[in-house]
Amino acid sequence: MNEQTPQASTVSPVAGRVHFTFDDAEIASSTKALRLEREGEQPIYFVPIEDVHPGILEASETRREHDGPGTAHFYTIKTLTADGADEAWYYPFADGPYAPIRDMITFGGDRVALRVSDV
Repeated sequence: MNEQTPQASTVSPVAGRVHFTFDDAEIASSTKALRLEREGEQPIYFVPIEDVHPGILEASETRREHDGPGTAHFYTIKTLTADGADEAWYYPFADGPYAPIRDMITFGGDRVALRVSDV
């Protein structure tokens, strides 16, 4: 029998300010960011939705199940210069060790960049 052991995960506050850019334009900036670290994976940074620039997110029908935090609900990033289909997501039902990231949002994709500054 091949049983998988649950991945060790930690969610912790980020010191400083997290900046997300999309096509070199800042789309989110937060001093209330959280970092999700899972064994063997790159950390993922989450910010409160109120720290995302208004009017750039359009709800998507895309849903994906992820081990741990549950079902991810996606957004398309829409700016004046480009669209990023399903390049933002959140976990509305995250619980247990993932509860702190519930309803916080993260971004990914080739045109998304992350930077952490002192403040």
